[in-house]
Amino acid sequence: MYVEIIDNSLEWDQFTAKHPGASFGHLFGWNKIIAKAYGHKPVYLATRDTTSQQIRALLPLFQFKRPFYPNEWISLPFLDHAGILADSYEAGTFLIDETWLQLSKDSKTATLCLRQDNAFDAASLALGQNLPDIFDQKIRLTISLAPDSEKMMASFPSKLRSQVRKGIKNGLNSKIGGIELLGDFYTVFSRNMRDLGSPVHSRSFFKAIFQTFPDRAAICMVYHNDIPAAGGFVFRFKERLVNPWASSIREYRHLNTNMVLYWQMISHACDMGLKIFDMGRSSRDASTYRFKKQWGPEETPLTWYTWKDGSHKTFPETLHIAPWRRLPLWCSNLAGPIVRKYISL
Repeated sequence: MYVEIIDNSLEWDQFTAKHPGASFGHLFGWNKIIAKAYGHKPVYLATRDTTSQQIRALLPLFQFKRPFYPNEWISLPFLDHAGILADSYEAGTFLIDETWLQLSKDSKTATLCLRQDNAFDAASLALGQNLPDIFDQKIRLTISLAPDSEKMMASFPSKLRSQVRKGIKNGLNSKIGGIELLGDFYTVFSRNMRDLGSPVHSRSFFKAIFQTFPDRAAICMVYHNDIPAAGGFVFRFKERLVNPWASSIREYRHLNTNMVLYWQMISHACDMGLKIFDMGRSSRDASTYRFKKQWGPEETPLTWYTWKDGSHKTFPETLHIAPWRRLPLWCSNLAGPIVRKYISL
């Protein structure tokens, strides 16, 4: 076996399409999206069989540069999980070993981070004689879908059904579309991020997703009197609909905007004939976790492995910056993407 850089999107995505552990973040197009929106350098690696020349393992990596800090290599920044993808443990570990061997030659490199679900266990890999730090405080929540939205609604507890109906009676209406709804979505998303004290993703980041995956990405919006009140960004991959980003405006939440939004996304997934609705990641016992648990999801742990070069300091990442909440919205929208570029979470 040997390792090479892959720039053939067709070959890469063919392996991803066949692998049962692949996520939407493994699609080749994300290298263009992140590079275009934030300028981070992609290096997409593969283990190839010496005899058959077939791909045996994939690793989508980004060189994550921050001012005054050494480089980090992350698979994959800004997404929950898109780490090593291999047809055998041997092929996967070979790829990681060879990758670390090359990265360790760079005196400006500090860490290698793999964001995995439970499809590949890297806990015992001692790269450079160092076992990885393990972060396992995030979980993925998924709902198995009924054949149609009517049966899906009937499967939920009566209290949940009444909350959705109450939201509709409160005059909320919804819409599903593509890039034409990006302005409305960003109005909600950017304001909610400011209110949470979090720098917001750039609008160009979401625009690049639509440009790269026009048939996979969509936006679900909830309005009150034609005013955007809640929005969710969804992405179709195989038999699932994934919701990586969702937000609502605080003063409309008493109208049950979040209940209507999530029902809209779930029913949309049912109507497309999909099998799974992926609610994205949450921290256990956080408010978002408790909200999602109402829908009866299954939980899957997300495990992030990080190998560090102990001679370098690492960047203390957080999405919660308390003073950020006090910024005027125009200021947070302007400064947010500049700061968000350097936060890989």
